[in-house]
Amino acid sequence: MVLHLTTKRRAKTPLSIVRALSAEEEEALRRVKQGIDLPGENPVYRATVASARAKDRWILCDCRDGSPGERAIVTLVRNRKSGQVHFSNIPRTEVPHAEGCLFAPGEGARRRMPDIVFGDVLRPVAERAGEEGPGLGPQRRIAGPGSGSRSPSLAGHLRRLMQAASLHRLGVPEGFASPGEWLAGIARAAAAFRTPEDIAVSDLLVTDPRTWSSGHVARVLDRLRAERPKADTPFAWLSWMARDIDGCEVNGAHPALGHVRVLADVAVPTVGRNRVEGPWLFLGEVGRSPETGGWECLEACAQPIASARCPVPVDSHNERRALGALRSPIRSLENDADLGKALGGAVRVDLEKPLFDIETLGGPCRPDFMLTVIEPGSDPARDRHLPGNAACYVVEVMGFDDPEYESGKARTHRRMRNLGRLFTMDAGQFDSRRNGAQRQAERIARYIRNDLMLRWGKD
Repeated sequence: MVLHLTTKRRAKTPLSIVRALSAEEEEALRRVKQGIDLPGENPVYRATVASARAKDRWILCDCRDGSPGERAIVTLVRNRKSGQVHFSNIPRTEVPHAEGCLFAPGEGARRRMPDIVFGDVLRPVAERAGEEGPGLGPQRRIAGPGSGSRSPSLAGHLRRLMQAASLHRLGVPEGFASPGEWLAGIARAAAAFRTPEDIAVSDLLVTDPRTWSSGHVARVLDRLRAERPKADTPFAWLSWMARDIDGCEVNGAHPALGHVRVLADVAVPTVGRNRVEGPWLFLGEVGRSPETGGWECLEACAQPIASARCPVPVDSHNERRALGALRSPIRSLENDADLGKALGGAVRVDLEKPLFDIETLGGPCRPDFMLTVIEPGSDPARDRHLPGNAACYVVEVMGFDDPEYESGKARTHRRMRNLGRLFTMDAGQFDSRRNGAQRQAERIARYIRNDLMLRWGKD
């Protein structure tokens, strides 16, 4: 017997088996449920549960023989308050688990908080409250722009820093001459964030690899530890560009860029089960090694970026190609003399990569890219998001063509249309001669130009 993924049971539609979990996936779920592995340390487990929850799948338990209708069901439920996803069981189910089943509710299950399974795809660090082993330093929370109730993981911190530095907008980073310029922007943005101890994050963030390789960071932490023996163990964060990541090695093949050895494998976003290739911006946490007692990088995450000169974050190689294709046609709208004449002045265009979910009437969504066009004569700081003064367009990069993927996208696309007109780019055609990435981007720019003429054209 094996565990199966099934569709949800609807009012008139019975559940049906989608596929059997592989031996690797099933073993990962069982190991975490038994407490052998921690949720944040098992990538197969995290990917399996995240994919199942995103596709509204249930798990059919194998503790009883029989047809799907005669077997117990395990559901995946998201906690609205914490955002966590956990295993659950349908209350008063007509098919209970067999006695002793690993997935059955335990004693006092209704009173006990559910086991944390997985928060979100870009959450590589599980929430925790103490040092329990290699790569598991204390969870650091920071307060600052856009913090709110978002994930306190390293990946969440990195995205907030990138957003505060405006690296998610093409208008700022497109002219950077080197990574040193935009790393300085991140360092400046870090000054707006503070730790619970009221320390500016900029005082803890190291963006110069030489201070790490020379041992300067370790010496500073040693001094802080000696000055405050009763305080919490001091820590620091490392952040710079990575050209190669191999397990726990950052820039092992490019040591001049800042080589770092991490105690745990660096968490990198994946598409399917394939890692999104670099370059990346990485963020690593330095603390006391639980093994040697020395200062080491305990854990790290990496966010793929478009390029060394254009550090706009991307979530896939297809997004990286789409961004490259969109840059020139979108910028041409700002320099279009005929369009400016018809609208009474030049427009300003912001191309943005959303880093967090956006709430809409239909629910949350996170578009691949958003284009905001400011009407000529408007004050961008005041009028940018007011209807009539700004036009918003959404661009989604479609990377797969299987029905299940398209069905899931159709739901989120309905939500995205609350933000503005939706355009899709077919990644499967990016290399074609007639409908390549550049042609698709130029077509989107033409549609936007025509729409702007209808909106704001001066008769």
